[in-house]
Amino acid sequence: MSLETLKHPQRDRLVFLDQCFTWRGTANRRDLMDRFGVSTAQAALDFKAYLAEAGKGAPRYDAVRKVYIAQANHRPITPEFSFGDWERVLRASGTDRFDTLPSLTRRSDPAMLALLSRAAENRQAVEVQYISMTTGDQTPQWIAPTRFASDGSRIHVRAHSFKHGEYRDYVPERIAPDSSFKTRNLEEDLPFDRDWHTVARITLRPRSNLSEEQAAAVRREYAFDGDVLVVETRKAMEFYADRRWNLDREEARLERVGTEYIETRPDSKTP
Repeated sequence: MSLETLKHPQRDRLVFLDQCFTWRGTANRRDLMDRFGVSTAQAALDFKAYLAEAGKGAPRYDAVRKVYIAQANHRPITPEFSFGDWERVLRASGTDRFDTLPSLTRRSDPAMLALLSRAAENRQAVEVQYISMTTGDQTPQWIAPTRFASDGSRIHVRAHSFKHGEYRDYVPERIAPDSSFKTRNLEEDLPFDRDWHTVARITLRPRSNLSEEQAAAVRREYAFDGDVLVVETRKAMEFYADRRWNLDREEARLERVGTEYIETRPDSKTP
C-alpha cells in the first residue's frame, strides 16, 4: 500500500493518526470516529492501513488501556504533515493542556485592496490621505502602488511616493476612507525599485552573550543546521525581519552576523 494510492479522505485520516502518535503517543478508533464521524468498521480499516504502512515500528496495542501506543523508536509515516499541524492534534485531545494567546484582529478592507491592486495593474497613481503614526499628518498625496507584501501580521502596499520621491510601504487601513481616491495614468516609467529587487541574505547566530547551553537550545529552537542560520528576504522587507525576530532588542535570542545583498535585475518595464 502507498499513501499516494489512497483516496483523499482516508489519507487525511491516516495523517491524523500519524499526528496523534507523533505528538500524543497514543490513538484508538474513537479518535477517528469523533474527529471524522466514520463508523467503527471504517476506523478499524484505517488502523489496519496505518499499521501496515508503519511496518516494524508500528504502534502496539495495550489491551488494558485499550489504545495503541507509539513505540520509543516511532517515526512518522508522513513527517511533512505530522510536524506541521501539531496544534490541531493538541486541541483534539479534549483536555486543557493546550491554549493559545488570542490574535488581535488586523483587518484589511477588500475594497481598499482591490482599488490599490487595480491601480497597480493599470499603472495609475492614486490620491490618498495617509495618516502618519508619527506626526498625525494626513495631507493628500499621490502614490503609485506597485506590489503587496505581508510581514506575517498585516498586508503592506509597496508604492512610489510622489511626495517623498521614493518607494515606501503603506498600511491600507491607515488610508483615510474619505480620501478622494482620484486616479491618473502614469506618464513616465517609475524609478527602479532597487530595494525590492535586492535579496538580503541574512546570517544569524545565537546572541553572543548566551551560555554554550543556551546557544545550543536556541539552535534547536530555530532549526539550525550548523553554527549559523541563513535566511533570505527582500531588502525592502528587511526592517520587518528585524522587528519580527527582535534583532534590534537586547533581549533577542538571535543576532545578525552579517548581510549579503544580491541585486536581481528584471526586465526594463518592471519598476
